Amino acid sequence: MSQIIAENDNTWRLSGELSFDTVGALLTDFTQRAAQTPPKVVDLCDITRTDSAGLALLIELRGQTKDAPFTFRNIPAQMLSLASLSGVQDILTARASW
Repeated sequence: MSQIIAENDNTWRLSGELSFDTVGALLTDFTQRAAQTPPKVVDLCDITRTDSAGLALLIELRGQTKDAPFTFRNIPAQMLSLASLSGVQDILTARASW
């Protein structure tokens, strides 16, 4: 099961899979929560598997929160490889400027 866990007001942790089967629900959940209090850090330490849909999700999250930027932490190696091959690694590794 994939989910978003709010560690505190500033840090949210994604857990489980970031795949075609899970990203729709995660996007909806993230969007609803971020409308009230967006995170400053999104931690990916508990991601167990990812694919290109997971990468697309992270890019979409970054785009939706450009007025309240956050930093991704603990990006899985598999995700960084996909991002590098796709030429979008800078989108994931950019530091938030708050």
